[in-house]
Amino acid sequence: LAQKYNAQGQHPVIMVPGFVTSGLEVWKGKACMEKFFRERVWGGFASAQYWLRQRYCVMENLALDPVHGGDPDGIKLRSAQGFQAADFFVGNDWMWGNYWVWSKIFENLADVGYDGSTMTMEAYDWRLGMALLEERDGYFTQLKSRIEAYHKTSGKKVIITSHSMGVIVVHYFFAWVTEKSNGGKYWVDKHVHAFVNIAGASLGVVKASSALMSGEMSDTVFMGGI
Repeated sequence: LAQKYNAQGQHPVIMVPGFVTSGLEVWKGKACMEKFFRERVWGGFASAQYWLRQRYCVMENLALDPVHGGDPDGIKLRSAQGFQAADFFVGNDWMWGNYWVWSKIFENLADVGYDGSTMTMEAYDWRLGMALLEERDGYFTQLKSRIEAYHKTSGKKVIITSHSMGVIVVHYFFAWVTEKSNGGKYWVDKHVHAFVNIAGASLGVVKASSALMSGEMSDTVFMGGI
């Protein structure tokens, strides 16, 4: 279709993934994760193996401090970066197949002329509260700078698209950036052309209720007691 209609991308695109595909890497770990520098503990086939073999160790490394909500002593996980952070949740090889999420969107955007200079994936540490995401990682400040840079270099406003929990992150960003000290009430109108919400959890997720009450949900209950 892109070739037939000579379609070409017009506006830079920024993508914000959901928590399932926001991969987390080990920068400092304990026990089983101690020697796995920059290995995925969430997202990717390697993390699935860790969960099946050493789930309690993985849970210890994934957990945040129960008091301040930040990194526990001796543990430091950070979001994977770039397109690889969210293109596939598990797989992308001939033996195991794949569970793709964003990869098809990357391919289709590439068909109309997009590349790494006109689109980006802005993954984040989904474990953190929104305020802490900015306080610890400066996530919203960096996202704002990225949007402004794309607008300046391309001369066109940016399209933001998000999936699942990503819509909550984007809504918080809009509220944050329109504060006077961060950008002002007209910042979004000035820099953002459109916001595309893909299956966003704007009003929460009903599935969370069963997970909180029983520890299970439809995606995992069939696995039994692993």
